[in-house]
Amino acid sequence: MKIAAGLWASVLLCTVASAGELDLSFNSDAVRAFYIHDFANRDVQSDVGFLSNSDKGEVINVSLYLTGMASDGVNPLAGALGVRTGYVDGDGSDQEGFPLAIGGYLKYTLPNSNRVSVRADAWYAPDALTINDLETYEDFSVRLAYNFLRDADIYVGWRYVNAEFDNNSDVEFDDDINVGINIRF
Repeated sequence: MKIAAGLWASVLLCTVASAGELDLSFNSDAVRAFYIHDFANRDVQSDVGFLSNSDKGEVINVSLYLTGMASDGVNPLAGALGVRTGYVDGDGSDQEGFPLAIGGYLKYTLPNSNRVSVRADAWYAPDALTINDLETYEDFSVRLAYNFLRDADIYVGWRYVNAEFDNNSDVEFDDDINVGINIRF
């Protein structure tokens, strides 16, 4: 937990120093925060994230992905593909590990209501892409967002984050509805 607190403090300091996005979501059991950094060419992004479940443990993520338009037209489909790694600590299982997940997201803005968007994220690491006690890592989410201000969205979504460990323990860090905000600066 001390490592996670130190990483989280450094993420907060980075948000003051550079432009990007801050994404915060929560439900009754879990909270997740991401700092997303846009590189100069705007086709590459990175993020640092932290998910904490009061009963199950913590997940720290670092991602690097290529972003762009996945379709043409007036209201194109935006997307990203990349890799995510980090540290997964299943408190109750006394197990931990490091995934190298492959994945990304798709985001569609509704044509007749350009303030409303739908986004789906998917990250997966099978046994071949995990280290230590971790056997598989899954991180899936879907959200419906409303562009409340020019650089701020509010959203409601569902998130599923699960890790399976060597000792046959299956830790669900989150499997619930959440609410959140995304602020771009």
